[in-house]
Amino acid sequence: MTLKELQENINQTINDLKNHGLFPKENNLYDYKLELNFYGLNDPVEILMRNLGKDILSFSNGNGGIIIFGIKEDKIHGTLEDVGLDPKNLELLNKIDLNSVTQKFEKITKVGVSIDLQFFQSGTRKFYYLLIEKQNQVLIPINDFLDYKIKKGEIIYRTSSKNEVANITTQDFNRFLQVKANEKNKEFMAIWSKLMPEIFDINPREILIINPKSNRIYGFNGKENILSSSKIEIDKSDNGVFNIILNAISAGEIGKISDDEGKPLYKIVGEIKTTAPREHISLSTLLTEVKKVIKYNISNIQLKEVMKYLKWVNDSNFKVENPKIDPINKAFSAYIWLEIFDAIKDVHKVVCSKSAINKISETVNNPALHKEIFGRTLKLVPVNIE
Repeated sequence: MTLKELQENINQTINDLKNHGLFPKENNLYDYKLELNFYGLNDPVEILMRNLGKDILSFSNGNGGIIIFGIKEDKIHGTLEDVGLDPKNLELLNKIDLNSVTQKFEKITKVGVSIDLQFFQSGTRKFYYLLIEKQNQVLIPINDFLDYKIKKGEIIYRTSSKNEVANITTQDFNRFLQVKANEKNKEFMAIWSKLMPEIFDINPREILIINPKSNRIYGFNGKENILSSSKIEIDKSDNGVFNIILNAISAGEIGKISDDEGKPLYKIVGEIKTTAPREHISLSTLLTEVKKVIKYNISNIQLKEVMKYLKWVNDSNFKVENPKIDPINKAFSAYIWLEIFDAIKDVHKVVCSKSAINKISETVNNPALHKEIFGRTLKLVPVNIE
């Protein structure tokens, strides 16, 4: 699930909790914690990682997840009680920097996680919830991180309401791979249906997609009975056959190819163009640089909300790495764009220009805009007095 889908789930759960005192039992989507173990530490992010590093990894490799803090579980009787958080835990969770948590996971798996941490209240009882977005790629630890109960090479994922290791046995691993293969199959069909609304009118076995941007063809693999892709070489020169056909279609010299019912039998996806590489910075670097010049505390989630307010992006819940749909408003490409890092492997990422730093900083430093953008006024960064 995306963060947006998870947000819809938690909104309904909070409503049921407040109005009816009901909330779902632990399952593949929900987990509950009464409080965090401080392990004698003071660093909020390190405390969170020691308590939840493995859970976040597990939900990311599953279908995403929601953890609610302040719920007491009686494992013997299987009951849950919404007792709320004590002041010490509330203070700790309020100090969590989600950008730092993401950076921890980049060190663990070389891939960040998409999470959101929010406060809510029911009566006089106070709670927090953590949303963990499903990752498209499998997150695998590159080293042992024993403080977090994470081991090198273990594929942890959420199933049957608990964390499981997918690659202990060959049978377990094969089952996990089959689940992931089925997920990709569904994602592929969803992409096709958006590209071609007539996908459901034509047998998918009859469709072939050519993507010149990544030098791949996509089609039905009759031998293995699945949708798959293969790498091909496409002549991208002006006189190459692909551009000759593309130009002829654009000029209207080739009519619509159809069968007896008038349904199109071909679709060309993508475009061929060459552009000089632009200097760019990552969103993580952007956040770091912005924090150096602003007067307020801001998280990576709030950074995205500023971008949505500025109309740079269409959705504040956009995925930075390999988004399925380009979230960028092309009118603001001077500040933000989708950079392709590997056309063959289809690796792309949302990046920004250095000029984005000043634009974001000016907006965040204007407190009159805070409620419109964030729904509340941001906290000022504490001033160190020596």
